[in-house]
Amino acid sequence: MAGDAYTGIRRRKQTPWTVKFGDAFVSRMIAVGGIGTIAAILLVVIVLVGTALPLFRSPSLGPWRSIPVASDSNQAEPEPYRHFGVDENGLMLWGMLPSGEIQVRGIADGKLLKSFPLDLPEGTLVTASNLSIDRSTLSVGLSDGTVRTARIEFSSTLISPQSLPPSVKISQDAPLSTDGQRVYQWFDDNGVRQASVNEIQWSTAKKLGDSPVVCLDYLPSDSANLLSAKSESAVLAVVGSELVLARVETTQNRLTKKLTDKVTLSVCDLQIRTADARPLQVVMLNGQGHGVVVWPNGTLDRFALDGPKPRLVESETVAINCSITYATPLLARQTLLCGLDDGRLQGWMIARPTNNSSNPNGASDASSQGFRLTLAHEMDLGSRPITFISSSANSHVAATCNDENEIAMVFVTTNTVLYQEKVSGEQLLQQLAFSPNSQSLIAVSDGAYAIGSLDLGHPEATVKGYFGPVWYEGHNYPKYIWQSSAATEQSEIKLSLVPLVFGTLKATFYAMLISVPLAILTAIYTSEFLSSQTRGRVKPIIELMASLPSVVLGYIAALVIAPLLQEHLMSVLLGLFVVPMTFVIAGTVWNLLPVEKLVRLQYLRLLGLLACMPIALLMTRLLAPVCEHWLFGGDILNWVGTKQGSAVGGWFLLLVPLLTLGVCLLLLGPLSEWQRAAASRRTQRGFALYSLAKICILIGAIVLAAWGTGAVLSALGLDLRGHLFDSYQDRNALLVGFALGFCVIPIVYTISDDALQSVPQQLRSASLGCGATQWQTTIRVVVPSAMSGLFSAVMIGLGRAVGETMVVLCAAGNTPLMEFNPFNGFKTLSAALATELPEAAKGSTHFRTLFLAAVLLFFMTLLVNTLAEFVRIRFRKRSSQL
Repeated sequence: MAGDAYTGIRRRKQTPWTVKFGDAFVSRMIAVGGIGTIAAILLVVIVLVGTALPLFRSPSLGPWRSIPVASDSNQAEPEPYRHFGVDENGLMLWGMLPSGEIQVRGIADGKLLKSFPLDLPEGTLVTASNLSIDRSTLSVGLSDGTVRTARIEFSSTLISPQSLPPSVKISQDAPLSTDGQRVYQWFDDNGVRQASVNEIQWSTAKKLGDSPVVCLDYLPSDSANLLSAKSESAVLAVVGSELVLARVETTQNRLTKKLTDKVTLSVCDLQIRTADARPLQVVMLNGQGHGVVVWPNGTLDRFALDGPKPRLVESETVAINCSITYATPLLARQTLLCGLDDGRLQGWMIARPTNNSSNPNGASDASSQGFRLTLAHEMDLGSRPITFISSSANSHVAATCNDENEIAMVFVTTNTVLYQEKVSGEQLLQQLAFSPNSQSLIAVSDGAYAIGSLDLGHPEATVKGYFGPVWYEGHNYPKYIWQSSAATEQSEIKLSLVPLVFGTLKATFYAMLISVPLAILTAIYTSEFLSSQTRGRVKPIIELMASLPSVVLGYIAALVIAPLLQEHLMSVLLGLFVVPMTFVIAGTVWNLLPVEKLVRLQYLRLLGLLACMPIALLMTRLLAPVCEHWLFGGDILNWVGTKQGSAVGGWFLLLVPLLTLGVCLLLLGPLSEWQRAAASRRTQRGFALYSLAKICILIGAIVLAAWGTGAVLSALGLDLRGHLFDSYQDRNALLVGFALGFCVIPIVYTISDDALQSVPQQLRSASLGCGATQWQTTIRVVVPSAMSGLFSAVMIGLGRAVGETMVVLCAAGNTPLMEFNPFNGFKTLSAALATELPEAAKGSTHFRTLFLAAVLLFFMTLLVNTLAEFVRIRFRKRSSQL
């Protein structure tokens, strides 16, 4: 339909279908875009959380499967093994009989595959035995005072099904078969695993003494050169009532293959702790440097093994009125696990105490080289005595059992109980063992054997391991450490996220400390004190800074700024104080001009301030050598890295900014009315002279107060070196603050300037009309009105700094340190993700931990933005009341 409008032009009274279609299409596209954005963010969160969530899955132990052990034709029933183990694929079980004979059986049917007897002289018996942590090396002590060793190794190859012997019948339904001395495992129609045991040979007997060997520990060490293969091993044994250390150097000639042993013995007497004079165990820790004799009554005697003979350096008691029921070393042999009769599991380490206290047992620190046996770990596993402890060969996980058939698996590093259950059955559990790949657990009870599939998951992934102090091996107290790679397989990775979070916050702090004052003050100046024409030229230049790629800024900081900062460190630190003071003094001197000239020359004010910059830099350059000589003995880099010289310089660096900030807060707060009263009693020129004198007096007072307080604190022995200040690194927090601040300044400036411009002009006019100066109007009217926008600018800049990657990757040094020192490096969450994620094995603890770090970084940013929104709304409500 059509009708006449009031203008006389005939118009349609219905909306065209094209307009309706366009409105509907655009509104739905906006809805789809919004929902899609939210869905994409949620999808990212789901992927991150889904990848990190398996870290906290509890370990699982599958159903037990009995391993039949058929008796030999000459035996009524099988003899129990003293030590046992399985091959890496879980196909063969080996065991050592009390006579020293080693038997190898197939796990599927228990059939004896091969036997390796230990040839002993008539009347000689096995009196002690030891099995290495990886369950591959056996050592036995004999009644004639000799020791012999053997290494157990298996071979595994893949063959085609066509290569199988005719007697082997194997299929998917019957995946295991034994033929002769080999075990065959079915994969598919294209592959079969063939496993066998290598020939086991006992070493020649090494004489340690004339008495029977009571207990022993064997530690091999491999080394080689081009002409001959040499291996150095050590045996620590209790022979009678003596402690004997045997160092064995075995040389194999590459031409003749002949082995030659050279044995060096060192002997010392034991202090008898029990009536039967039989220690429970003897263990070598920290390589071959220390030996510990474990007595059943709860006494640990530590011997130093680095001298001509073992010497007792200390004795410790595990607990009052408790006895030790079992003891064994943990992986890497830096922790001694002791099971007590009250159900506790303790981990003892040899550490250097933080305080060099004397040994209460009479051994001097000089004899023990400052080391002490220290109780580092303790876990309560029930109330019954622990009867056996087995250590994993892949991680710091240990399995225990007690006299009530309760199995427990613990991650010793973080004192975490991973798994605990009571095994049903009437037979008492006697031994436990991990398979070489820790994917199975073997249990022994009265000669019966059972194997269960084991999934340890990620034992290192605990809340305490990520966010709490952990006592790692080789350290003298619990620490926060991020070390995602280890030099050896026995070393433990350290995945504390606290150093990465600390590094992220440290980078953010220094970046915001440098960028926020500059950006906001620049925004205030360009918005309130510059003409619109000049502001239109300055603002695009500052915003152009945001177009520079962060990777370029990072490389410029690392390759260009870092050497200059190291060479002119004193000038930079002094310039942070001198340059602002120069601008303040220049502004005060400008006010000495007559009022009519101030108005007429207003357009020259910016040029005058810019002309002050070279003056400030020149003053900094001239004063830097004087201050460096006066405060830091002429070399600030040497001063921060050593304890030489006075501690006054460090206190001066700390107190000057704090005192300056305190004075500014006093002048703008409690003393503002007094200043207003002083201004009203003076002329314009008089007040300018008064302000200039006041500034000079305050600068002098701040310098003298900082120096005097620093001198007093230094005289009291207080020094910031080693705490706030430490050795200088060319990649440090100060460098990151400059580079990252350059990235943050454009964002904070743009949003702050827009917020200030959005304040209604009527408020400014009303304030100026009431007699307020332009500065008073800015501070008391404009800034409070724009506070919500200013805070949003700071929070957005904070989020930008938290998530920055390339700048901190190039300029921070990537050292996960937890120090407030502005002169050393750090590592952030984003830098860890960028450098380590491409190299982390998929599905590993390290890989999933990096995704957990990404989740943490995401929620840190979310928290900052949420907080910013809440504060922004509050400020907006307050400013709406103006």
